[in-house]
Amino acid sequence: MINYMIINYELLGYFVELILAELLFLHAFDKRALFAMRFMVATVVGMLVCSLLGVQWAYRPTLLKFICLLVVISISVFDMYISFHARLELIISASIAGVATQHIANKTVNILRIFLFGPRDAYSTDLWILLLTEVTTLVVIYTIIYFLFARNYGAVSNDFRSILVSFVIVIMCIGVNRLVADHNISNIYYEVATSIYAILCCFFSLTIQFYIYKWHEEKSESIIIKNLLDASEKQYEQWKSMEEFTSIKIHDLKHMLDRVERISREDNVAIPDLEPIRKSIEGFKPQVRTGNEVIDILLRNMVSLCLQQDIRFNCVSYTDMLGNFDSMSLYFLFANAIDNAREAADNVTSADKRVVDLSLKQFGDSIVIHIWNYFDGNITYEDALPTSTKSDAGHGYGLKSIMTIVDSFEGVMSTDVDGDCFHLNIILPL
Repeated sequence: MINYMIINYELLGYFVELILAELLFLHAFDKRALFAMRFMVATVVGMLVCSLLGVQWAYRPTLLKFICLLVVISISVFDMYISFHARLELIISASIAGVATQHIANKTVNILRIFLFGPRDAYSTDLWILLLTEVTTLVVIYTIIYFLFARNYGAVSNDFRSILVSFVIVIMCIGVNRLVADHNISNIYYEVATSIYAILCCFFSLTIQFYIYKWHEEKSESIIIKNLLDASEKQYEQWKSMEEFTSIKIHDLKHMLDRVERISREDNVAIPDLEPIRKSIEGFKPQVRTGNEVIDILLRNMVSLCLQQDIRFNCVSYTDMLGNFDSMSLYFLFANAIDNAREAADNVTSADKRVVDLSLKQFGDSIVIHIWNYFDGNITYEDALPTSTKSDAGHGYGLKSIMTIVDSFEGVMSTDVDGDCFHLNIILPL
């Protein structure tokens, strides 16, 4: 009777390995209040339940064992849900990834034991050597999975398709390998083959899950960038209409000044000095010629916007070859780059440093664009690009969208921080 009550620690070990694997994917998530106590209590309760489920484990039918494994997985999901502050579907997604990771590690251990120590029923090695092999393998596999998948899991989308596909694949692997474990035919090649099959399936599950996430993320970004492009085109049309209206008024005003001066000369009437007014009018004339009317209009309007914010906008162009590029794409590039610089400069308190500087040069068969500005605070990077802390819809895609346009022109882009100066460098081949 005592033998029937002996606990098989396979289920308990599975739970512990599963919790560790799931932590790989969830460790970066926000933790709930009293996280340590929540996690410890939930884990201890889970271990007790697994210990009870492990009673008479060796005498249970395969289907019941499979159901017990599903119960253990559910317990691990509950453990993570009450410990981490995240939506349930995201917890489930990470837990499935953890199950796949544990399965890959477990089957790798099986393969190593077969090749190092022979068939499972012929182990003659000390228990501590077997445990050392298992622990070492788990650490190595978990580390590999962490760097391949888990370390960037904090921003993963909880796409239903990825959860469903991964769940089906992993559950099928667990079911098939449960059959193999309970109906061993004493053929090491068969066991090795099924273990490799499980590893490939679980790795495929992780790949599918992350591939769908990346696809979903890129699709969302492309939609946002397209909307930003459409908005930029509308903005350009508005600015173009405004510039045409302003040009007419400037022409009329200049004509009026000429007429006033002519009448004053003919009638010998003293009038105030009109030169300052004429110079201010001349200031509205295009100061930079880039060879692209769309960009010229943009730069002139940027001068006006910067003046309203008490920001000096210095712009110089040593090329008139921008007409060789798609105007609206180039407009989107310049508008985003200057807006980013203008926003940063507007947060600078020192009047001498409220500057945005833009220079255009032709170097061989390429156009070199350099924009720099002062900034206050710190700049954080993600994927080699500065990130924004704003949560507005579409915000934070400025440099990503610029990179997209630069790539479409087959150019290169780089950013650099020198003290409190931020530099954006872009090279576009003609």
